Amino acid sequence: MKRLVPFLLAFAVVFAACDGPEGPAGPQGPQGEPGLDGVESFVFEYEDVDFVGPEYSVLLEYPDFAALDSDVTLAYLLWDVVEIESEQVDVWRALPQTILANEGMIQYTYDFTKYDTQLFLNTDFDAGSLEPIDTDDWIVRLVVVPGKFLDASGRLEKVDLSDYEAVMEALEITGKPVDKAKVEDRR
Repeated sequence: MKRLVPFLLAFAVVFAACDGPEGPAGPQGPQGEPGLDGVESFVFEYEDVDFVGPEYSVLLEYPDFAALDSDVTLAYLLWDVVEIESEQVDVWRALPQTILANEGMIQYTYDFTKYDTQLFLNTDFDAGSLEPIDTDDWIVRLVVVPGKFLDASGRLEKVDLSDYEAVMEALEITGKPVDKAKVEDRR
């Protein structure tokens, strides 16, 4: 019997260490946050943007979206539409943008948070004398750039940020549809 106890003990240890057949897979877990490979840039377009006095500013909220703290927003105004080789081509200008008018300087600028962007129209003269072409019916595109694409100084590496098309190519979003957003009327 003394010899049988160590044998049974060894057999129990070996038997307990053996794996049986694998059971069925469990249910799919919830979708996690995207990693760096899932990072996307977003482009929002706002039509009929008006700079209305006395503040001459407009708040553009991101539709159902909050940027990350590391993201940066770039703002562009549709400045003109030109014909090139029988094709209508949009001309986008990056903000800030300064114009020298007969009355003085007009500057379009902006700031942003993770939830919205605010555009400003500033002048060094009475803004009440501005013409509708300076204040009304602008089309604005906001490009939310994920922090992954930025260098240590917070800029897109080797990309001219004033060139809307170059930014789109660098972010690999050329040809993707632009999300149309609504301007909140705060008059």
